Amino acid sequence: MNRIMFKALAYGFTLGTIFFVIAPLGLGISLIESLKPVLVPSVFLAQGILGNTTGIGSIVFALLLNVTVNTILFSGIFSLRKK
Repeated sequence: MNRIMFKALAYGFTLGTIFFVIAPLGLGISLIESLKPVLVPSVFLAQGILGNTTGIGSIVFALLLNVTVNTILFSGIFSLRKK
């Protein structure tokens, strides 16, 4: 795996996990509530794919989607900065 993808995966995993943890905890803060679609887009994608299911499987699936979305964003940013 090349260096850009490894770096994007590390940053995407870290930031995706942090955002996934922070977003539900900020229920009283209006800024976090308004940024929730940006912080955790995977929750909305998982609800669209899986429906309104509950359980550990849907949470893990949403976390994996969040990491994937953030990794794609970071790989785009890093590849643009390299060129």
